[in-house]
Amino acid sequence: MHEQDGFFRSGGACAELGGTGFPTSQFTNDTSGYSKGSLTGSAVTVSGSSTKIYKGYYYDVKGRVTKVVQNNLLGGYDVTNTVYTFTGQPATVTHSHTASGKSTRTEVYTYSYDHADRVSKVEHTLGGTKITLADYTYDSFGRLSTKSLHGSAANKLTYAYNLRSWLTGITSTRFTQNLYYNTGVGTARYNGSISSMTWKSGNESTVRGYKFTYDGLDRMLNATYGETAGISTNANRFSENVTGYDKNGNIKGLQRYGQLSSAAYGMIDNLTLTLNGNQLNRVDDAVTASAYNGGFEFKNGANAADEYSYDANGNLTKDLNKGISGITYNFLNLPNVVTFSDGSTITYTYGADGTKLRTVHKIGSTTTTTDYCGNVVYENGVQKLLLTEEGYVTLSDSKYHYYLKDHQGNNRVVISQSGTVEETNHYYPFGGAFASTSNVQPYKYNGKELDSKKGLNWYDYGARHYDAALGRFTTNDRFAEKYYSMSPYQYGANNPVNNIDVNGDTIVVNPNPNGLIDNVRMFFGFDTKYQKDVKADLQQLKKDDKEIGEMIIELEKSKNVHSITRTK
Repeated sequence: MHEQDGFFRSGGACAELGGTGFPTSQFTNDTSGYSKGSLTGSAVTVSGSSTKIYKGYYYDVKGRVTKVVQNNLLGGYDVTNTVYTFTGQPATVTHSHTASGKSTRTEVYTYSYDHADRVSKVEHTLGGTKITLADYTYDSFGRLSTKSLHGSAANKLTYAYNLRSWLTGITSTRFTQNLYYNTGVGTARYNGSISSMTWKSGNESTVRGYKFTYDGLDRMLNATYGETAGISTNANRFSENVTGYDKNGNIKGLQRYGQLSSAAYGMIDNLTLTLNGNQLNRVDDAVTASAYNGGFEFKNGANAADEYSYDANGNLTKDLNKGISGITYNFLNLPNVVTFSDGSTITYTYGADGTKLRTVHKIGSTTTTTDYCGNVVYENGVQKLLLTEEGYVTLSDSKYHYYLKDHQGNNRVVISQSGTVEETNHYYPFGGAFASTSNVQPYKYNGKELDSKKGLNWYDYGARHYDAALGRFTTNDRFAEKYYSMSPYQYGANNPVNNIDVNGDTIVVNPNPNGLIDNVRMFFGFDTKYQKDVKADLQQLKKDDKEIGEMIIELEKSKNVHSITRTK
């Protein structure tokens, strides 16, 4: 239910709040008139119950949201207040979280901007202590040049680009990545696809890498692993190859290499996927060897004619290889309960808007309940994590932890506020972690939460879940008509090297997870003063860089017509 123009707060819905424990002192009637024509309130039903999440919105004279109030499942509320700069950018964002019988958590984000109104510093205050979360600098083309975490030069990442503004490198003391397109040791690509990449993570001295090949539709065929800058030493230790696609882009065969013992490496998966249309019917693994020490691989847990089943909406309801005997779904095609053959269950609670609110794992005699209250994460009723823009805070000791991300936003390294390496992850192209040290937090590939309990190994993308062992989603794409030429279960147009699927419903090509600006429309915005802004920024470029300034002056003097157009 959504209401406008303040009716939500002045009518019956406000009275209904009286018995909910909602902070009516915060949820007050707005008499300013600034909300006219805008959303002022909503009531979202929680799946499987009559409980509702109520939310109220407040506005300033310019129609900007200045305050949002909502209740949560733990008998408390979350209040977010925003103060804006003269140019309409957030100056401070204050978030207060309460829950029945729990500590109140109040955090403040403070933003600083440079001359082009780009974020230059983000400060974070928790419990009265302010720290610098990140400092940003940009080059003359508006691209992110450096990012320093926790106010420390030791935690500095430097970004490099080629003439086309394609990212070519990320350099820091704890994570380094090099991307090659038409150069490097791989087969040259001239369409923006990555032909090879190398990286070095954490405290390791080993340089690892992949060389990639693609088919005529730019779908990945082979990711050949190697070490050293030439990607030649210890070849194929962690390679991943697609041996075939059907006409809809469903993977028909997948080979994966990994560690077999403390000193041996070889093929751990040689999969043949049998399909019924776009839906999976069974998977056969021609390799009996298992990954060392419980490492990532496809678990061949069944040998039946029909190992997978789907409902009428195309949602996976059975996966015998994982020991899943049944999956039920809500009206949004999000899973309610995953039931395993031994009686273990995973139960999800969502709001009617698709927001995940709670997960309950009942594995044998052990029950683990995880609550998500905005960016505050509880485990068994204890406040565990506070998620931030650059990582998270462990609430048991109020210590900051930071993600070092690669070109796709995959969390490669977790460091402490002092720069100590706490976790390192190495990924196959389709998202499985072939090596991981000290598993301290659940957010991994694409920054998505990995649910590994009971061998589920699903990434939660929001709109649906992803199985990296098979390189496909478990349910239909709700926006399948956007990609009508592809299977509604494919991931990233089958090009996981260059693409990501943001929420499980939108493919993004060459993503820029660190806010890198690679397109004129993003840099100059969408306001009506576009031409004026272009002019002003060209003048600024002249001042910032002598060589670029000379180029601009030469173009201005030219008799040729040079058009700068706005893409709609």
